[in-house]
Amino acid sequence: MFKTLARRMGRAILVSLALVVMAGAASADTEVTLEVNAGKTVTLARPATTVFVANPEIADVQAPTNGASFFVFGKAPGRTSVFALGADGKPMVSYSVEVTHSLADLKRRLTTQLPDVQADLDSTPGGIVLAGSAPNPASAAAAADLVRHYLGKDQQLVNRMRVTAGTQVNLRVRIAEVSRTVTKELGFNWESLFNVGAFTFGIATGRDALTAGGTILRSVTGAASLPIGYKSSNGRVDVNTVIDALAEDGLISILAEPNLTALSGETASFLAGGEFPIPVNQRDGQITIEFKQFGVSLDFTPSVLSGERISMKVRPEVSELTDEGAVVIEGLKIPALSVRRAETTVELGSGQSFAVAGLLQNNSRTVVQKVPGISDVPVLGSLFNSTQFQRNETELVIVVTPYLVAPVSQPGALQVPNDGYIPASDLERIFVGRLNKPGKSDASGLLFGPGGVRLRGDVGFILD
Repeated sequence: MFKTLARRMGRAILVSLALVVMAGAASADTEVTLEVNAGKTVTLARPATTVFVANPEIADVQAPTNGASFFVFGKAPGRTSVFALGADGKPMVSYSVEVTHSLADLKRRLTTQLPDVQADLDSTPGGIVLAGSAPNPASAAAAADLVRHYLGKDQQLVNRMRVTAGTQVNLRVRIAEVSRTVTKELGFNWESLFNVGAFTFGIATGRDALTAGGTILRSVTGAASLPIGYKSSNGRVDVNTVIDALAEDGLISILAEPNLTALSGETASFLAGGEFPIPVNQRDGQITIEFKQFGVSLDFTPSVLSGERISMKVRPEVSELTDEGAVVIEGLKIPALSVRRAETTVELGSGQSFAVAGLLQNNSRTVVQKVPGISDVPVLGSLFNSTQFQRNETELVIVVTPYLVAPVSQPGALQVPNDGYIPASDLERIFVGRLNKPGKSDASGLLFGPGGVRLRGDVGFILD
């Protein structure tokens, strides 16, 4: 009896151990991890009549009829479930299937093509998370583009790459222009040849001239004049002439050096100048005012490349108000703009300079105004014409220099134009003629603050 009981207990223990082993095997197989376009064979404890997947867009299965195994393969990143049913129609086992991107292949390609990039990849149902570090923005952008090729249509890239190199660019632009204008005018303008009683006959070819009766003859040129006249003693003959004579030599030099700092990939703008109003006629007949900017402006977008190379799109401009081309509307004079502008894209290293634009212009013009017929007479005809000569020479150069920069930790390291400036007192302005006196700054270079200049008297703000 005791032997029979012992045999029964041994069998029960063996069955229990077998169930534990089967349960452990089943629990180990309940989690299935696949990559996209990869598959795995799953073995069952006994044949299953039906095997199906909850979401066939993420994974799919193929199973033979009444087979003891089935094949599951991944189609898209995500998580789904696979169920196996027995002959009695009851669930035998269920599997949780997780499909991820092919990160191993992607990691290998990143290492091969971009060895200087330290990339960490993580697959999510909605896309891929890219983390790590890159030596420059160009390498980080190349890594992000490579990962995007592995993404599906509706998947996104979460880019958490960190750039170790400096990505702030300071651009210095030098706009230098020298313009020279030479003008020469010489001629004779006859206002009135003779005056007999109330009848007057005159010839005019240039300068404004005022007759004896107050009549103004408008001129074309704008030269200086020397009036010469003759009037007979009986007052019946009156002869006036105006000698146009002008020699003008003008020299204009313009130098603008704007500089601006921006982050790589971002656009920065700078303007030092002003705005002038322009009346605009609307459809309803009303006049509105629009403002036009002028001065020194700079727009640029830098992109830091590998090896401290910088690619940037730059647009410098220098404009000023001028009377040439101005428009007068109902007595209101609207000035025109004289503009020097360049817009281009260049690539150069930090600290290197490049002349992105230049202009060398030489214009000359000669205008002869004369009285037909009389001016063609030899020698004497020279008294009846006016000659104007004008020559313009312009040379313009625009030079750009980018720098990779980083912020400073000490405020005193940056100098500003008014460092050390202290206005002179009333006594110094009156008796010494001084407009300012040397300032005193502390060790940090700051005029105000600890150790700097102290304000005397009542200072502060008045709050209502």
